[in-house]
Amino acid sequence: MHITFENKTRRNVDIQPLKRYIGIAEKTLLSRLQSYCPKGSHTKDLALNVYFVTDSEIRAINREHRGKDSATDVISFSYVEDRDFMPHIAGEPVVAGEIFLSLQTITRQAKEKALEPANELIYMLIHGFLHVFGYDHNTNKEEHEMESASYSILGKKYPRKEEFEF
Repeated sequence: MHITFENKTRRNVDIQPLKRYIGIAEKTLLSRLQSYCPKGSHTKDLALNVYFVTDSEIRAINREHRGKDSATDVISFSYVEDRDFMPHIAGEPVVAGEIFLSLQTITRQAKEKALEPANELIYMLIHGFLHVFGYDHNTNKEEHEMESASYSILGKKYPRKEEFEF
């Protein structure tokens, strides 16, 4: 999978651990990712764009796309949900989606939960990744499936072990 990271903030972000966990997510969810590939493409053709943004930027995205006038930690857009309609050009990456992460909100949440900000960032990135590939949390069942996938990817870095009894 091709991953691009763009930092639109003034904060430094170590992307090496993030890349490592995306790699674990790819291996863990390989069959699911394959099912999201447009006809004629493979998981190696998939691309994901990740943006680190401020609270004001994510608030504007949240307002425009979700009708919620507040900052949030992560917003994901999936472009492979209608994969049957996506043309694939050999040799070109298939943009699977975009993930926007507010470093301000994530840092604040980490402090409230007594977690390391870097670990909360990893969790939120994986949360966004799962949304891109069809996971959701609108029902208790969906939430448990999504958190199970998070746990299988993150292992000991998973912050909700006690809440979900993993």
